[in-house]
Amino acid sequence: MSYPRSPRHAGTTGQHRVLPGDARPPHRHQPRKPLPEPPGGLAVAVVVVACCLLFVELVELAILFVAASRGEAGGAFGAGGFDPNGVALTGLFLVAAYLVVCSWLQAGRKFAEAANPAATFAHGAVWTWLGWWVPVVFLWFPHDVVRDLRNAVVPDGDRRAHLGWWWVLWLLAGVRIYTPASGDVQVITRSVAAIALVFAFVQWVRIVREITRAQEKLSGLG
Repeated sequence: MSYPRSPRHAGTTGQHRVLPGDARPPHRHQPRKPLPEPPGGLAVAVVVVACCLLFVELVELAILFVAASRGEAGGAFGAGGFDPNGVALTGLFLVAAYLVVCSWLQAGRKFAEAANPAATFAHGAVWTWLGWWVPVVFLWFPHDVVRDLRNAVVPDGDRRAHLGWWWVLWLLAGVRIYTPASGDVQVITRSVAAIALVFAFVQWVRIVREITRAQEKLSGLG
């Protein structure tokens, strides 16, 4: 006794016959959302403001050396007098650096989250701004923010800059804040801070360039 073949199978050939009711629309890939533009302009501003901050620190140190050689307690800059320990000029550049760097880091994180959804960040986005001055956590949160941004876009083999050294040197440069008003200790402390700032600046520029090149490569511009 023979049984009718199932209409869904083509006998012993193993071929599958698709009936009209089984037809499914072909799978369509969703178009990838375009990446935000890499913050290249902000990266340039970050380097420029870092150059200005370093320049001001070296000028103040030079004025301090001249004042110390003349045996002056403070130092003079022109007729009005200028205290190398004054925070007005340096503070102005520090505020500018803070605003520019945090804006760059924020834009960089936005780009990284779009380019690499699997990227992880140790701290919330708000700490991009708060981590630099909140007591205690300012000792390591900014390092973590920069580290996570670089890890999100820069491949392991392309990470040449020493992130740890940059941060240690930057913290060392901060001892200038606790420099006494006068005396030999002031000259020594400010000199050490300036040297640390120079080397921190070199590493910082390398870090910014690494991240910027990686962003441009991911966006198809590099």
